[in-house]
Amino acid sequence: MVWFALEENRPLTAFAGIWTVFRGDRGTKSKPVPGPHNVYGFLTTAPNAVVEPIHPKAMPVILTTDEERDIWMRAPWEEANPPTAIA
Repeated sequence: MVWFALEENRPLTAFAGIWTVFRGDRGTKSKPVPGPHNVYGFLTTAPNAVVEPIHPKAMPVILTTDEERDIWMRAPWEEANPPTAIA
């Protein structure tokens, strides 16, 4: 297991993501669990130099400033979309 952390004196960080309510069944075919279910997905981007040796395909989009978090939470997609996000 690998643990990633920002410096202790850095402010709160968050991962960009989306959530929705899925109303179908989840679980196995033999033991389906009926919805609704709250589901969440992380937005990913190309890995930086720290993450790439461990996970070369992608890493979460990390929001580190108040401005980044505010834009992600309130802005339309055209403004909030990180330019390096992997669609």
